[in-house]
Amino acid sequence: MSSNQFNGLMMPVFTAFGWAGEETAVNFALSQMELFIEGIYYSLPRATQDQFVAHGIDRASQSAYLSTTPDPEAGLIVVFNARPMSLETSLAISDKTTLAKAYTTAEAQVNTLYTILEELGADWKLRIQQMEIDEESGTTALYQDLYKDGIDALDEETLTTVISRASYLNGESKWVVPLYVSHFADSEKVAAMGTKIISVSVENIEKLVPLIELFTGKVRKKKAPKKKTPKPRPIQPPEPVKQMSGREEQFTYTSELKALHLRRGFINLTPEHWPFFAVNVRTETRPVTIHYGELKDEKSSVWRLVQNDQARIALSPTVHHWLEENFDIHDFIQVTAVKKSQDEIHITLAPIT
Repeated sequence: MSSNQFNGLMMPVFTAFGWAGEETAVNFALSQMELFIEGIYYSLPRATQDQFVAHGIDRASQSAYLSTTPDPEAGLIVVFNARPMSLETSLAISDKTTLAKAYTTAEAQVNTLYTILEELGADWKLRIQQMEIDEESGTTALYQDLYKDGIDALDEETLTTVISRASYLNGESKWVVPLYVSHFADSEKVAAMGTKIISVSVENIEKLVPLIELFTGKVRKKKAPKKKTPKPRPIQPPEPVKQMSGREEQFTYTSELKALHLRRGFINLTPEHWPFFAVNVRTETRPVTIHYGELKDEKSSVWRLVQNDQARIALSPTVHHWLEENFDIHDFIQVTAVKKSQDEIHITLAPIT
C-alpha cells in the first residue's frame, strides 16, 4: 500500500493513503493541519495570541498560518509548510505596504534587529527577495535574492546594507521585496514527536515574537504584577474520596500553579486521584464539567499522564483564559471534584483566599 505525494502535505504527520482517492486524501490531510494550527493557537500564551487576529489553513498553498491581519496576504504571517523532508516554520511578509513599514522600522533599529536575529540561533535562515512586478498583470517574478543564508552567516554590516537596499527597492513601483525568517525541522523527527510538535512549534513562535513586535510596532500586553503577601505553601496530602449522599463521591485538593500551568492551561492533580476518573484500566481521558466563578464549562477534560498515572485537568480555552486572568505563578487553586454518576463528573475551581 503506497501513499500519494501531494504538494505541501508529504510529511508523515499529514500524509493520507492514496487508495481513498486524491481528493479524499488531501481533505483528510488538510483536516489534520487544521487540528494542528488550532492546537498551536490555543497553546500560545494569551499575550502572544493577541498578536494574531486570524489563523487557519490555506487550501491553495496547503499550509497552516497565524496572521496579524484578518486578510493573511495583507499583513505579517507565521506559516507552517509540510515539505517532503522537513516542516518549515516561517515568519513571512509579502505585502508591499506592510514591508514598507517593516523596512522603515528596521532601518532605524538595525542594531536591535541584528540582536534579535542572532538570538534566534544558527538553525534559522533569512531570505530577502527582490521580486519584479508586471505592471499589466500585477503578477510577480523573482529577480534575485538580496540575502539567502543562515543567520549565523550574517554580520551587522551586511544586514545594514541589505535592509537599506530592500527598503529603497520596495519603495519603487517596479519592485516588491518579501522577507522570510525560517526554521526547518526534519520530517521524520517531527513525525516521531506526535502531538509534542505543537509545544515545539509554540516555542518557535515565542522566539519570533520580538521580530513581530519590531516589524509591526504591536507590543504584547503584559499584566502588571499583583502586589500581595506571599502565601505559605499548604502541606496537603491527597484527600481520600468521600462517600456523599446517595451514590455521589467527592474529593477536594489544593494545587499550586506554575508558569507552565498558566501558559498551557492545565491543573495537576496526583496519581492517587486518577482512579476517581478512570472508567476502566484503558481510560486515558475523561470529559468533565467545570464550574468556575459563576460560569460553567463542558469542554474540559481530565487526562492520565502515562509515565506515572498522574491526573491532569486540561482546561478549555475559555477556562484557560479565566485562569490566566485571575491567578499568578505560585498561587494555589482549590479543586473540588464530585462524581454525580458513573458518566458525569463536576469539578469546581476556586481561589485560596
